[in-house]
Amino acid sequence: MYAKISSPRVSKEDNMKAASLRERASVAPTLGERTRVLLFTNSVAVGGMEEHVELLARHLDRDRFEVFAVCPDWQPTKPFSRSLAEVADHFALITPDRRHGGWRQLKETIKLARQMRHWRIQVIHMHSTTFRGQYYAFLAARLAGARQIYVTEHLAPDQNIPGGERWHRDIFSRMVSGIVCVSQKNYQARKTYLYTPPERTIVVNNGVDPDDFPPIAAETLAQLRALHQLPDDAQIVGTAVRFEPEKGLNYLIDSMPQIKAACPKAYFLMVGDGSLRDQLSAQADQLGMADCICFVGFQSDPRPYLGLMDAFVLPVPVGSMSIGLLEAMAMRRAVVITFGGKGEAVIHGESGFCAEPRNADSIAEFVIQILQQPDLKSALGKAARQRIEAEFSAQQVARSLGALYSRSRQ
Repeated sequence: MYAKISSPRVSKEDNMKAASLRERASVAPTLGERTRVLLFTNSVAVGGMEEHVELLARHLDRDRFEVFAVCPDWQPTKPFSRSLAEVADHFALITPDRRHGGWRQLKETIKLARQMRHWRIQVIHMHSTTFRGQYYAFLAARLAGARQIYVTEHLAPDQNIPGGERWHRDIFSRMVSGIVCVSQKNYQARKTYLYTPPERTIVVNNGVDPDDFPPIAAETLAQLRALHQLPDDAQIVGTAVRFEPEKGLNYLIDSMPQIKAACPKAYFLMVGDGSLRDQLSAQADQLGMADCICFVGFQSDPRPYLGLMDAFVLPVPVGSMSIGLLEAMAMRRAVVITFGGKGEAVIHGESGFCAEPRNADSIAEFVIQILQQPDLKSALGKAARQRIEAEFSAQQVARSLGALYSRSRQ
């Protein structure tokens, strides 16, 4: 998660003061003419979902919408909370989460309902990391009298779900006003394993703001190379993603010896963190890659690191419009993914390559093509940026969702 390059650094105290001022302003009667939209997340870590919500809060038309935001009070998501507080018109930390225990969860649900009633919320758009949860937020929205309740599940199921769990989720799907899928692939996966009514489901592709991704200064890139002891002529293959099992990073690690053998100047840059950090490092050591791989940890602003990469690889076996992918394409990187299909950002051979999922050899094949053919790398990067500008901008996302939210006034 990161702020725009031109944004000033804002302290926590300043955020709280601004939130207080916005809260007092909420009683102004003139604001009632706009649709009051609440963006709610169940975030426990910072990733693509959080970037999506922040961009949506930033780009919704303020002539038509008053934007409210609520996210949990967790230490790992403090950077997201601060960023979201800056771009929303009103903000609160409320955590109706089972990890607090049943009694605290109930108290936080009541708190959320009261806050929504105080704000006079008309539309709530719940953003869920997976296809689970949000039941208590839904209850709060109903208690508060919200007219429309939408949900986006940023990760759809990729296999059969146990009967009881599916039954509960199908009931939830019937009760919400609508379901928003972040890609056609996300929609197809959800439809396969969960009740997904076509008349109440809409696909709105994820997006990024192209203006947030100017070229990185040569001096900054040189400093990063020096910091991480990357040779000046190194060809950088990298990724930026959470280090979790579903991201397929073991296949990227497995591809490295083959890439290094074909392209001796290749070095590997791993941007992110997560539960698999130590396991992936050990895997690289076993493959003899320790001297040419850098684990740089989570970066609140990954853009300079993306700027270093000659090839960006997203080895997720079952992907769904990754924000990290869109950011790399906006940075004019040549990309290799392991998912694709209708509606996805990468058109194979035009705006990037689609390698076979769970196949290290296939990943290596396309990365090697990029590293060995500078003209191809440049052409793919240029086409990637054009694809983002034309089809996957945050502005376009805000317009599409704004049209959905406006239904609450009809």
